[in-house]
Amino acid sequence: MRKVFTGALLFTTMIAASVAPSFSQDEEPGVVPGVSEAVSGSEGMPDTEQVYSAIVKKSLRKGRNSKEYIGSLLGLGMHYNRANRFQDASKTLKQALAIIDGGAMKPSPTKERKPEKIIERHHPGGVVSAEVVRTPYPYEEMMQELLPQLITAELGANELTIAEVHIKRLIATKGPNGVADKLGLMSAYASYAELMRKRKRPKEAEIYQRKVDEINSSFTPL
Repeated sequence: MRKVFTGALLFTTMIAASVAPSFSQDEEPGVVPGVSEAVSGSEGMPDTEQVYSAIVKKSLRKGRNSKEYIGSLLGLGMHYNRANRFQDASKTLKQALAIIDGGAMKPSPTKERKPEKIIERHHPGGVVSAEVVRTPYPYEEMMQELLPQLITAELGANELTIAEVHIKRLIATKGPNGVADKLGLMSAYASYAELMRKRKRPKEAEIYQRKVDEINSSFTPL
């Protein structure tokens, strides 16, 4: 018997080049208005402030509370982080977070959350196909992308107090995918380790670094 996966396993990395805030029936997870065209590595696209600022301006036509505009701010903030312009990144990403916290996106109600499921189909010749089906959670998925970028910017800009607030918020964020949640924790603990090093508290930094290593070692190599 051969088993073939026909559906993509959907994992979210914390340093992903795209974000998945929402999907209609015709949209695919991972294809995001405003962000998919505003990320590093897009073919033929210069990684310059001018390009990302133009996308922000274009996305603003959709409205300040639109997912496209929020995503474009994230793309610009990621660009600033890559350029080590942490104060600019912090300002831009805080703007995106303020829009979300202002009600543009809301957490998925616990009672409406559905676990991922695998649907297997048997075909002639002993072939079994398997498809992973999951429900997107726009708010949680956006926060798992935005917060690590914001924390990176704040640590780089030496905004340590607010960085710790956002690290705790990232730890508390639970998305639709267990792997994404573990990656979120790993990112948060790594940031905590960096925060403790900046505060000259090496023993606490070692504790959080061990947490990172423990999570990393729990993943099964492909």
